[in-house]
Amino acid sequence: MAERQRDSDEPSRPARDLLPKGIGEQVSDMLAAMARPRRIRRDGVERRWLAAGYLGLAGFFALEGLLRHTGGASSLRATDDDRGTTRMIVTAYGLAADLPLLARWLPSRPLPSAVAPAGLGLEATGLAVRAWSMRALGRFYSRTLRTEGDHQALVDTGPYRWIRHPGYLGSLLTWTGFSLTSRRAPVVAIIVGLLGAAYSRRIAAEEQLLRRDLPGYLTYSQRTKRLFPRAW
Repeated sequence: MAERQRDSDEPSRPARDLLPKGIGEQVSDMLAAMARPRRIRRDGVERRWLAAGYLGLAGFFALEGLLRHTGGASSLRATDDDRGTTRMIVTAYGLAADLPLLARWLPSRPLPSAVAPAGLGLEATGLAVRAWSMRALGRFYSRTLRTEGDHQALVDTGPYRWIRHPGYLGSLLTWTGFSLTSRRAPVVAIIVGLLGAAYSRRIAAEEQLLRRDLPGYLTYSQRTKRLFPRAW
């Protein structure tokens, strides 16, 4: 009776330990081998979505060569009115582009698989908005904050009918979509934070410049929103 009681008091052991010696290890190795192909396939799919995201970024920079006018519009020589915003945006671009590759080595749970294709769609939308904005603004779409003096004209056609900075909206949508193709929440948060801060400062500086130097801009700004129609 006491012997039976001691048996019942023994802590339960994993089922693997109840198998003959050596069989438990073989079962574990078999299960690990079965799981490995699924992990490899999953990693391959994640890499393909991220590669598609980088192709979208290539399109983002290709627009610069295709639609950016030469002369003052393409110059990187900043004036005091720029307030360092061009340098801030370029730095944010560099950090955001590298972040998904660096974050792959960090332990984090991937976001749902549907996030990646949604991000690619958002990226394509951002590219379309940015291209539309560059076409509408033409030679006045400059890399740094500047006006063309008496030659500067107020543009309120195309997307500028509804918002004052559609090109920046296109950029934010593009980079947010790119971050989603990584399926990493920290990557999304950091990229959105970096670009959001950079463009927020840029918009504030640009609004100050245009209200001072561009006739009619104050009235135009009173009937339009900055980035989102009917919102902000």
